[in-house]
Amino acid sequence: MNHIEGAILSSFRAGIVAIRADGTVSYINPIGAKILEGCSLREGENIHPRAGENVFFRVLSEALTMNYLPTRVEAELPGRDGERQSLGFTLAVLKEVEGKDGICAFFKDLTQVEMAEESEDLKERLLMLGQMAAGLAHEIRNPIASIGVHASILRSHLSGNEKLLSSVNMMSREIEKVDFIIRECLNFVRPAELDLGQVQLGTFLDGVMARMVALHPGMDFSMQKAVGGGLKVEADAALLEQALTNILANAADACNGKGTVTVFVGTSRHFTDAVRLNRQVEMILPGHSGKEEEFVRIHIRDNGPGIPPELQDKIFVPFFTTKKTGTGIGLPLAQKIVHAHGGVLDMNSEVGKGTEFIIKIPVRRGSGR
Repeated sequence: MNHIEGAILSSFRAGIVAIRADGTVSYINPIGAKILEGCSLREGENIHPRAGENVFFRVLSEALTMNYLPTRVEAELPGRDGERQSLGFTLAVLKEVEGKDGICAFFKDLTQVEMAEESEDLKERLLMLGQMAAGLAHEIRNPIASIGVHASILRSHLSGNEKLLSSVNMMSREIEKVDFIIRECLNFVRPAELDLGQVQLGTFLDGVMARMVALHPGMDFSMQKAVGGGLKVEADAALLEQALTNILANAADACNGKGTVTVFVGTSRHFTDAVRLNRQVEMILPGHSGKEEEFVRIHIRDNGPGIPPELQDKIFVPFFTTKKTGTGIGLPLAQKIVHAHGGVLDMNSEVGKGTEFIIKIPVRRGSGR
């Protein structure tokens, strides 16, 4: 690092910490060191042995293995004199020549008042946006339903007129598309209220895969299980199936209906703690115990064309799509469902080789959620 770069980073108004791929802290600026006085972090230290100390260090440790890094994360740290410290931070990939060489975190010390005001303001704006979207959807749905009824009446009187019958059938198909988009929008703006129960993962996934085979006969779906068939997970079966179906359908679309999708199921252990993600009650490392807990990992890998690097940060943005007939809701809704379960949805893609989505959800949800 040259003198000018060092001066810029040292005078930056936010804390900065850079961590190499092996977990070694390669740089921390003076403001960052001051913010972390209650749990000081020094250059040359490795973050992994300190992952158990607080949520910030846990997220840094876990993020080194992730390909889709979350942004605008909030967490509480132990401060000086026994006080709790609120930290807001953003993660970014650290690159040198090519590929991922580590991660960089930009963080600020947030007061309780600031955090409460911003959180409440965003909550109100999201509530208003959801109500507006739901209201518009219902207002659009009524005339669309009426048009559909009249199209059916016209169809029954046009059995001998092939030209007009073709036009009416096209109208009906377009109406069905609009109704589908409305239903997708309503599903997305509604809160994800979970109806939790014990789900036997093996049987559950077999059923999901069987339905996907029936819907996409040109695809080759296969599953590998690294865990016993008796593994159970606490989840909302209907919502979890919807999330998996959305991801599997996206994989089939990426392969143009003629490719292979492999689903791998296993378990892993991760540190957990309460973290607000994007100022909503969503978690990157969920729960409240601060201990290592067992997570189910579901990998969904396709052999499609892959996602270009410039589009990878947009795939979880609602209504963003590269498909002519897509709504851009499927993957954001899947992410919302996974977050509601206290889990994380990660993604890894390489152009020309395919895309992999990784779902991690806790086997048992913490009592604090």
